[in-house]
Amino acid sequence: MEQSTDEQLVDQIRQGDEEAYRLLIERHKGYIYTLVYRMVEHRETAEDLTQDIFIKLYRSLAHFRGDAKFTTWLYRLTTNLVTDFRRAQRRRPYEAILDKMKGWLINRQEEPEAMALQKEERQTVQQLLSELPDKYRLILYLYHYKQLSYQEIAEATQLPLKTIETRLYRGKSLLKQKWQEVRNLEQSASERTTASTIPK
Repeated sequence: MEQSTDEQLVDQIRQGDEEAYRLLIERHKGYIYTLVYRMVEHRETAEDLTQDIFIKLYRSLAHFRGDAKFTTWLYRLTTNLVTDFRRAQRRRPYEAILDKMKGWLINRQEEPEAMALQKEERQTVQQLLSELPDKYRLILYLYHYKQLSYQEIAEATQLPLKTIETRLYRGKSLLKQKWQEVRNLEQSASERTTASTIPK
């Protein structure tokens, strides 16, 4: 059963197989918790919401038609539930989805993101990412960290494909701009330090 696809497990769960449900949870709870945590920035809240998501998953399996991949459907269910929670709490959505992200740029070597692979600069880049407008954060996370395609992100967020393309482009452009500003400030500071040490 452990070798079964997600879709096969779903069919078994619909037939009352509790073991299949347990396996489905074990298979996906890790990255679902990670996604939720990056959206709420609170461990206990993320744990509670993750449990709620899998309860809702069980109750919603009848609506899974297989038109999209199971993981895409699960992403959509997750983001919808957490967004509703954040709206109810009147807190800014996706406030920390980029917190402590590691290795999300490994397969996407683009400037200035590639420069962030330097360990000593990663914290600075994470701070810059956290300062981006909220509407760009989830898109960047799903694209870079989860390696979803534009189409998969559109299905998961229920946003038009064109919107995904635009937000990803603008988000990356803002990141590049902020990165350049930081580099310019660092360079200016370095030049002032050097000048102050030159004997007059």
